[in-house]
Amino acid sequence: MRKKRTILWAGILLLILAAAGRAFYLYNKPHQGTEGVRADWTLEADSLYSRYSTDEKTADAKYMGKVIEVIGKVAEIQRNGQSEIWILSPQAGGGGINCQMAADEKGRGTNTAEGVKAGDIVKVKGRCTGFLMDVNLSDCIGEKK
Repeated sequence: MRKKRTILWAGILLLILAAAGRAFYLYNKPHQGTEGVRADWTLEADSLYSRYSTDEKTADAKYMGKVIEVIGKVAEIQRNGQSEIWILSPQAGGGGINCQMAADEKGRGTNTAEGVKAGDIVKVKGRCTGFLMDVNLSDCIGEKK
């Protein structure tokens, strides 16, 4: 009886150590950005927005979590501290593509094209995170067309 209890506690301890090791690994795993990653899809901004606005469930199945390259016109650039969000081609209903630009380890916006302003045509590559009135892309890198 005592031997079974010892084996049980040793097994529980081993499971706890394995879970702690896995958690430590995941916590320290480097962030996977989109730089150097090939885009799964290349679309016009209006096309991506219309696909999400007409059938969100199908669009999520196709684009969610994937790296997408979007070409569109910058309507607005928002700056929040050192990060940037580019809003592409807003629709008449108020929707568009929100592109959260990637930041370096210190939180500064990197991978943003110099001199981009509202009205410019840009190509943005980012990971699709879904639709909340706008299509949202994160970890974006952009360049002026």
